[in-house]
Amino acid sequence: MTITTTKSWKNYMTLCRTLERNDIRYNREDEKLCVICRVGGNEIEISFRFTINPSKMLITLYSPLPVEISSEKTADMALALCMINSTLDDGSFCMDIKNNLLYFKMTCSFYETQVNDTIFEYMLSTSADIIDEYYPKLKILAKSDDVYDEN
Repeated sequence: MTITTTKSWKNYMTLCRTLERNDIRYNREDEKLCVICRVGGNEIEISFRFTINPSKMLITLYSPLPVEISSEKTADMALALCMINSTLDDGSFCMDIKNNLLYFKMTCSFYETQVNDTIFEYMLSTSADIIDEYYPKLKILAKSDDVYDEN
């Protein structure tokens, strides 16, 4: 095992232990160093996918949001995401224009460091808080005929 693979595996196991310690059920994909879990949010159950990439030495949290964006709303949604992202200290909302999908993404590098459970707890709680705050507004924007409504 190379050093990056060993570090990646240790980070992966730390992630699994962190989820277990916080009573979060998850599914593991050991060969991909990937974990999928769900946590309860205010309006929706939030799905998270953690992936650990040994070659980039990067941990990525990906959370798809159940928002369908019509092609007419693409530009408005892109502007709204830029405005929201400019206020966030960590993580960002992204839009897959090809498939009209919305997701939240956060990354953490483990280059020259070993990640501990605090980082994974931070990624989970911060992402859940951000999604809880903005999901209702994004859902309204995606469905609203009047994009300038004060909701």
